[in-house]
Amino acid sequence: MNDRKVGFIGYGNMAKAIASSFVSAPGVSAIGAYDVNANAADGTAKMYASADRLIAASDVVFVSVKPQSAAEALAGLDFSGRIVISIMAGMNISAVSSLCGGADKIVRVMPNLCARVGKSVNAYCPSGLTENEKKDVHELLSCFGLAAEFGEEFFDVITGLTGSSPAYTFRYARALTECGVKNGMTFERARDLSLYCVAACMDVLASSRSLDEMQTTIDNVCSKGGTTIEGIRVLDKGGFDELVEGAVNAAIARSRQLGEKK
Repeated sequence: MNDRKVGFIGYGNMAKAIASSFVSAPGVSAIGAYDVNANAADGTAKMYASADRLIAASDVVFVSVKPQSAAEALAGLDFSGRIVISIMAGMNISAVSSLCGGADKIVRVMPNLCARVGKSVNAYCPSGLTENEKKDVHELLSCFGLAAEFGEEFFDVITGLTGSSPAYTFRYARALTECGVKNGMTFERARDLSLYCVAACMDVLASSRSLDEMQTTIDNVCSKGGTTIEGIRVLDKGGFDELVEGAVNAAIARSRQLGEKK
């Protein structure tokens, strides 16, 4: 990857997680940021006094402001000659282009909070980039997780499936941990056992080639008359699968609403 100076307009939690992954990245020569919040600095990025100065000092600019604030935050800025990487939910490439004056190289990305540990799902769609620039962007996005190129028509689905779903997984893990605590374990022991088990289960499912194979894995744990099947019956009675699908579909619908407003 060519040495790139990377900047962030909007330096909140997601931007900070991404920026931290670039500290030791061989293709990143500088990290900068601008945020209206004077207390946003975290020591990772060089903070700039204005978005204009940040853009002037960057080759690649991550636009990481809230979609609702984008029009105001980006008004009057000139992105000519820069690769603009937008992580704004629900904001399609056309909308980003209309807001980012002079931008003709745009990448839409949907990351998730797992960027904090370098394991974000980074679905992306490039527009106007050369093949070398696409390669550079892919390598940048791979610094903090799995980079996967998709057509833009999939982005509302991706937003619900991998952008929002970490919160649901965190909620499940928290519930497991809380159950351990309520049954006498210390928080640390309950947390460690629960999280190790969740991570191991994901590894088991990673080789699945179909939904049927995933179901077979579930069935293999549920011995007739055993303990697990009793728990599964409670999940079924509560509509577990339908609740998960409903949560993901609600996030997909919200992503579409955000896109329609732009």
